[in-house]
Amino acid sequence: PVPRPPGSPAPRLPVALRICTLVCRSWGDRPQLCQVACGVGRAEAPVRHGAALPQGLDSSLQQWGVVAPSQRQALTTRLRGAAEAAMAALLAAEAELSPQQRGGTRAHTDLLGVDFLLACVDDALELVALSANSQRCLETCLLAEAMGRAVGEPHGDLPRLLAEALLHRAQCHLVEGKDILLIGAGGVSKSFVWEAARNYGLRVRRLCH
Repeated sequence: PVPRPPGSPAPRLPVALRICTLVCRSWGDRPQLCQVACGVGRAEAPVRHGAALPQGLDSSLQQWGVVAPSQRQALTTRLRGAAEAAMAALLAAEAELSPQQRGGTRAHTDLLGVDFLLACVDDALELVALSANSQRCLETCLLAEAMGRAVGEPHGDLPRLLAEALLHRAQCHLVEGKDILLIGAGGVSKSFVWEAARNYGLRVRRLCH
């Protein structure tokens, strides 16, 4: 837990902060946080997707009274770790499923939205995971990205990361089922080639000399 800085002002009204994170499958099947967007609402009725315009994490935390940059950075780091850990757990669970259980040979999760609630418990700020989804978090994060560009903010990493994930899937689809001939496949240090070929659905033929 991250303690509230001493003497920092509390919000004037009891509010709830919903933090929407979008995580993508990057190269090497590594989870990578793409975007974060927040919604602020009344504490007795936490804000839902689409019920409020998204805003940045840093400004939202300042509204909560987290005025010290080091405290906001600590929360940001914890949020990244929690969101990427959720994605990693999902990828690990999918890896244990059969193709039929996943919905097809090439079916897997490339994007995951994870919602968190920021709560104040005993003068400490706690991140509480609410739910996992894809479409609603994607819509919220894309809206936040577009709003930022409209006011002159620099482009974020969201478009690039989404494009990389989609292009990687497209490249796998193009080579799936193809035959390749390897001449001199290399030694043990190149063993990762065989695993990658299997994941891509390639049929490998090796010519030794």
